[in-house]
Amino acid sequence: MKVLLVVNPISGSTDKTEFINQAKSLCQKYGIELEEFHTTGKDDVINLEHKVKEYTPDKVASVGGDGTTLMTSLALLGSHAPMGIVPLGSANGMAKELGVSHDPLTAFHDILLTQVKMPLDIIKVNSEFCSIHLGDVGINATIVEKYSKEEERGWAAYAKHFFSAIAESELFNVSIEIDGEIKKHEAYTVIIANTRMYGTGAVINPKGNPHDGLLEIVVVHKRNLEGLINLGLSTISEDLVSKVEDHAKIYQVEKAKITFEEPKTLQLDGELTGKHKELCIEIIPGAVNYLSTTDNIFYKP
Repeated sequence: MKVLLVVNPISGSTDKTEFINQAKSLCQKYGIELEEFHTTGKDDVINLEHKVKEYTPDKVASVGGDGTTLMTSLALLGSHAPMGIVPLGSANGMAKELGVSHDPLTAFHDILLTQVKMPLDIIKVNSEFCSIHLGDVGINATIVEKYSKEEERGWAAYAKHFFSAIAESELFNVSIEIDGEIKKHEAYTVIIANTRMYGTGAVINPKGNPHDGLLEIVVVHKRNLEGLINLGLSTISEDLVSKVEDHAKIYQVEKAKITFEEPKTLQLDGELTGKHKELCIEIIPGAVNYLSTTDNIFYKP
């Protein structure tokens, strides 16, 4: 078996050397061929596409956070190579969502052993950007924007901007076109979701399932986002869905168009994409062949 490690050396301010050495030892023990691809931040998708074609791995392990998972997924579009996740980023939201072990070596061991493969959806935005986890306009995008200017990485740097972003937030008007029908709202945040939860584990979109061929638009119309997130720390239940819908309107769609009165900053999977007045969004069902385990809450035998 041939395995390719896709390593983001700066994700989560975590030194990956120890994990890489452990992964090499594990593969050597079982006679598994292992090669590495390290991201540089320049032409990573194109360069990884070339590496996959040249090496033809049987399995690919994305080593980093949500941004690394998305980049790896994009490079594998149209490829038959399946991908698993080793969580070594700041938040690791996608790994939490999919039941990946929080221990990197255990997660890698699971990738080597598993025979469970599941189709994983990707959201396309304006035919230019993509998201595999969550994106938004409003409060969280403001937090991400401030965090991107921090020299330090990790949760401490991220969290310190949370309450100030809420305090500074203002309502904005948004129109959502679904199947020719226009829905108008005032919102503090508009979330484009492929999954249920933020990297904290807080559920913001109880209907989310990254394997179902649908995406959700969550329009948060109450300023109390921390209250909504606290609700989301509860166990998934019909009661939780009801409580979340007290704070937000949720639309489940295959595609839609979102329009703002003035350009708004959009973040996707923790990366800023600039300001946009219009967002044309659609789901790409089963875009990636994902290596999972039966610990994945969405797994069905």
